Amino acid sequence: MRRILVAVDGTQASREAARTALEYASGMSSRVTFVHVLPERVAEEAGEAPEFADFERACEQYAEALLKETCANTQSRHPGANTLVAHGEPAAVLSELAEEEDVVLVIVGARARGSLARTLLGSVSGELMCRCPKPVLVVPERAALGLLPRVPGEEPPVC
Repeated sequence: MRRILVAVDGTQASREAARTALEYASGMSSRVTFVHVLPERVAEEAGEAPEFADFERACEQYAEALLKETCANTQSRHPGANTLVAHGEPAAVLSELAEEEDVVLVIVGARARGSLARTLLGSVSGELMCRCPKPVLVVPERAALGLLPRVPGEEPPVC
């Protein structure tokens, strides 16, 4: 069965990416895996001090709750979705997972940031497009806001 990998981080853009993934999965008879990537530095620093261990546990719990919520919101349309919490640099982890899991598509959301913020903070979606050996679909945040056209006569699914 074909597989689609979807990055989820709790933003409106990632919710739209999840919705888009369900549309693609339905049309392609594919299985969806929702993944949340925790930065490796959280895990590294957690070993250095007790308070970081608490912080890491809180991050893990947040990630699991986020994925559980995403699956709960999509269960009616796609009951076979999987979830995964991974650690590392997001673009690298998503690229590795895409190859390991032999997915047909990676879907991520993208926020509109100014050039300074993009320079300082980087862009996971931009880096992923450069590194990933599989096709990447970037769903802009403005798609979730209804600023991009939809197919005439098509009602957007509730996700």
